[in-house]
Amino acid sequence: VNEPTSPIGLADWLELYAIVSPDGNSSRGDLESALRVAAFTELSDSESIERRIIEVFHELQQRIKAAGEAYPFEMTDLEVVQLKTAWENFPAYVFCLCLSAYGVNAPAPGLFEQISCAAARGYFDGEVIAFGFPRAELPASFLDAVEEACRRMGEGVSYQHSSLDSKDDTLDLLAFKDFADRQPSKLIMFGQCAAGQNWTNKIGELQPDVFCRQWIADFVSPAPIRSFFIPHRIPYRKWAFYARKAGILFDRCRIAYWAHQDGIDFSAHLDWVRSILAHAQS
Repeated sequence: VNEPTSPIGLADWLELYAIVSPDGNSSRGDLESALRVAAFTELSDSESIERRIIEVFHELQQRIKAAGEAYPFEMTDLEVVQLKTAWENFPAYVFCLCLSAYGVNAPAPGLFEQISCAAARGYFDGEVIAFGFPRAELPASFLDAVEEACRRMGEGVSYQHSSLDSKDDTLDLLAFKDFADRQPSKLIMFGQCAAGQNWTNKIGELQPDVFCRQWIADFVSPAPIRSFFIPHRIPYRKWAFYARKAGILFDRCRIAYWAHQDGIDFSAHLDWVRSILAHAQS
């Protein structure tokens, strides 16, 4: 979890400040003034403040690279963070930013799962099934949902005779890249979404091979790839540590990069962001 005074937390602050500012920007000067006024214990002198500002703008440069065209801001001489156009044109990134900064409330988890599915579809260039509970496109019953997912994947059958049941068993989405024959033996990815700040406690929960052994009979394809979706940013030095646990790790920038596509209805996400920003400014 990133503290408010960490480089990631302060980079988020600069982005949010730019979004709500009438001129659509924030600056190095804004950050320096805020840090001096706040007088944080660990940033008690000019030298430590300067080091932190450098770290913050380095983090912003990494976001520009990682999110590509989905990143809402541009930087001028490492001094000014400027919105490219209206923030509403970058719904995936801004939604994840606000979710990370302001926390989870209804209906944010479901909206985050929708964006994660969009990112998985863009990255995988295949089909995606939203599996998380409560379900919209699959049966509410867990075993019936597994059966329907198997039918759509063209892979295995569910253990309908099992006396066990579960809401989703930590599986929130399935992505698969089919062949024209739609036969088993294909690339499949299972994904878990974690919108809250407690994501580090969930990162190793989903085990695709165990899920398949537990719930699916006659599975032919190689074990599904594990993936993990979060709306947060991870410090560079900790990326490998968490990525080993996550499988394919989708952070805020990766999600935004792959979900930033035409034809996706983000109206509910935009409404949620507007309500969050209005509440934050009141």
